[in-house]
Amino acid sequence: NCFSELQEREQKAEEERIRMENILSGNPLLNLIGQSNFKVKRRWDDDVVFKNCAKGIDESKRDKRFVNDTLRSEFHKKFMEKYIK
Repeated sequence: NCFSELQEREQKAEEERIRMENILSGNPLLNLIGQSNFKVKRRWDDDVVFKNCAKGIDESKRDKRFVNDTLRSEFHKKFMEKYIK
């Protein structure tokens, strides 16, 4: 009876130790043993000369979308700008 309780306690302690090792090794901020490389990875096009050249094309595509509200639609906005203002 006492022997089984002792084994059970040892098994729980071992499981807790394994669980804590997994938690600590899984977190790169706590795992500072070895290499501590916290550099932000750069994109491949960060140093390109002609960056964001086609920006206007994407914005014009983004504006043309269906809105299920007649007062907030693109046609109504353009109409109000052209004829009312």
